[in-house]
Amino acid sequence: MAQVRTVFFFRGGKYVRYEIDPVSGAETVNHDFYPRAVADAWTAMPAEFAQGFDAVVNWPDGFVYFFKGSRYVRWDATDDTVGASFYPHDTASQWPALPASFAAGMDAAINWGDGRVFFFKGSKYVRYDIENDHVDHGVYPRDIAEGWPDFPAAFTSGVDAAVNWGNGTAYFFKAGQYLNYDIKNGKVRPGYPLPITEPGKWPELVRAGFTGPIGEAIEWPQADVASADIPARLVSCSKRTQPDVRCGGEFDMHAVFTDANPSIPACGEYRQYIRGELEVNGQPVRFITKENGVPTPRLMRSRPDPGATDDHFIEDGQAASNTANPFHVDLAYGHRHASIGNGNRNDMYLLQRRSGAEYIGRDTPGGVGPPGSFYSIDVDFRGQLIDVCNGGTVLSTREWTVKCRVP
Repeated sequence: MAQVRTVFFFRGGKYVRYEIDPVSGAETVNHDFYPRAVADAWTAMPAEFAQGFDAVVNWPDGFVYFFKGSRYVRWDATDDTVGASFYPHDTASQWPALPASFAAGMDAAINWGDGRVFFFKGSKYVRYDIENDHVDHGVYPRDIAEGWPDFPAAFTSGVDAAVNWGNGTAYFFKAGQYLNYDIKNGKVRPGYPLPITEPGKWPELVRAGFTGPIGEAIEWPQADVASADIPARLVSCSKRTQPDVRCGGEFDMHAVFTDANPSIPACGEYRQYIRGELEVNGQPVRFITKENGVPTPRLMRSRPDPGATDDHFIEDGQAASNTANPFHVDLAYGHRHASIGNGNRNDMYLLQRRSGAEYIGRDTPGGVGPPGSFYSIDVDFRGQLIDVCNGGTVLSTREWTVKCRVP
């Protein structure tokens, strides 16, 4: 279920979006669109950072950190926002573990994919422990030449940019040249450094004009699907007439997200959509749906005619604050910014976005009423797993139906 991976290369106020096919390994750039001004596409980026920055690194929780001089910005990749009231902010005050010389500015950063981040400045570097927000000041800052003995001399004096490719390789860039680094074995692969312009190595960057020094590079956070059991334990019709009337179905939703190094899948979410008919005593039931977004209920849309371009699915669930509807539900299926749920597995993430990647939910569509009530449900469901860090890319789609009637 792997999707195309994205790496961004930056130079000054321009950037290139570089895409890597996980199956073929093909690397492409849309040259009709790139290079592009950062200010044009990263609209939440503060102006001084849109003109260029010194280092960038992704954290294993869906945040991306941009550093410039003694200040930094935290970018939320899940919704492409920056807390404008707080950022840019002084690095020293929020990153107390960084040595003062690095908090004052740095040249490059790379997430190693194992809980460590390396920050580079001039001929020095520090190793940062993500989980504990810790740098061993008895060891760091340390000379690059000492800690990275396989680096050629030109790279021990400093690096311009570094990126974890997510496949066991890291690339380090310096003044139009680069190293191919074997992460597992801790060695520069034979034959390097090479110029970026070396035939067959970075043809897409060359075509984009990124042949001189690379300012910065980063593998963008993304989500893939490790497993999807949707719907799980489906009961399409369960009914009774005594002591009250119950009519409907039940199913669970279970998904586990994964991601290539260097981030955990903070970007994965679940969405549920509905269409069809639900009637109580012969009258269609109106809903406040997530897609509706207002307290005025509306009818669920019926199935479309054959060949129609509109499939009539609308997003299921609603925020807990929408209480005007007697059929109100405390649900916002899969939206991790919503509440954990109502205690019965609805909209429940285990763990939450910033620390984990498993979604568990339960739905019991239908109704309950006094003896003699009439219920009819014939509803199609669509469950989708999506990557919110990459434009809502759909990773998986399943469809099923709950159909039941009393009497």
